[in-house]
Amino acid sequence: MDHGYPRFTNDEFERRYESTKEMMDNIGVDVLLFFAFGGNNRNNMANIYYLTGYRDFNHAYLIFPRNEDPTLFVGLYNHLHNAQNQAVIKDVRHGGYGNPVNMADQLDKIGAGNQSIGILGVNPRFGINLPYDHTVYLEERFPEAKWKNASTEFRNLRLVKSKEELEWLQEGCRLTDLSMKAVQEYARPGITESELSARMGIEYKVEGGEQLVHFVTATPMDNPHTPLPWQNPTNRKLEAGDILLTEISAAFHGYAGQILRPFTIGAEPTAPYSTLFDASIEVYDAVANVMKDGAGIGEIMDATDILPDKGYQIYDSLAHGFGVDLLQPSVGIRGSNYAKPPEDFIYKENMTMVIQPNPMDEDGHGLQTGDFGVVTKEGFKSMHEFPREFFRCG
Repeated sequence: MDHGYPRFTNDEFERRYESTKEMMDNIGVDVLLFFAFGGNNRNNMANIYYLTGYRDFNHAYLIFPRNEDPTLFVGLYNHLHNAQNQAVIKDVRHGGYGNPVNMADQLDKIGAGNQSIGILGVNPRFGINLPYDHTVYLEERFPEAKWKNASTEFRNLRLVKSKEELEWLQEGCRLTDLSMKAVQEYARPGITESELSARMGIEYKVEGGEQLVHFVTATPMDNPHTPLPWQNPTNRKLEAGDILLTEISAAFHGYAGQILRPFTIGAEPTAPYSTLFDASIEVYDAVANVMKDGAGIGEIMDATDILPDKGYQIYDSLAHGFGVDLLQPSVGIRGSNYAKPPEDFIYKENMTMVIQPNPMDEDGHGLQTGDFGVVTKEGFKSMHEFPREFFRCG
């Protein structure tokens, strides 16, 4: 049957199921209970998507037993037909409106009421797990169950990407690059941020791409109001002398690239911005050279010292894991307010990351440049083709 959607192979899903069951054995749970809600282009569904091939726009539960077939519960009845067509598992049901009863009935049916149940929410970094009311209901209904938060362990097994995943991510990068070509064509004095943002999105959407991250902001170079692109474009018209800041992730069925580039509008970069851009390239290359299979966080942090040594701060992470959703580790610089990464993290071949230096000086000038790419034995390799240059538009 032609389902009308691309799918990973059966071998790929079998690999995922086997690694998931091995994880369950390692942490001593009999059943996994996933909860997720849509989020930004459904990237909060990453865990459920990984095992089912389906992402819901609203909320969903997935029951994944060690020795039974999994069951997916979608939150809205009008989503059910699409979910049944798209998911790779056979048992897909309506979960009910705003309550966990149907899902709990299935836990009861498979005898999970007195077993060890691993619960998984959206992202362990943010501490978002099951809804409070649902948690209370489950604990009261299954007082003999043993509950364990398994979000971190499951997130960790998704960090290293398979060959098939890397192919989808490469297509996401190609689609993302199209938005940068649209900037070069349309970014001129007089166009609003909103219109430019829309034209950037059209370039990849007509080729089947999905919008994940789409930040577009312009600000005067001589009196900037932000060092980074904002999450929502304004209706301000671009003016000569602006710097345009962008962070774009177009996705191929959830698998997205990420590219960050500054552009000037109708003028050459001013001295502060030229210096910032040169520093961003210098630290990007330094981090990319050491971000290789077997590298530890300390080596990455040493490479980021270029920015504080130059007197710069950052406003965003300098590097982070990525691939459908935001992944570990997020890395800042010494002396910044950014959360510290786990000290014992080790980079492995085929992990996918974003390196995104965002230096900011004391006067409020700032920019961000970076790429999504893959960790190799030799270092970080960008999966984008758009040049890391400081282009002038208009």
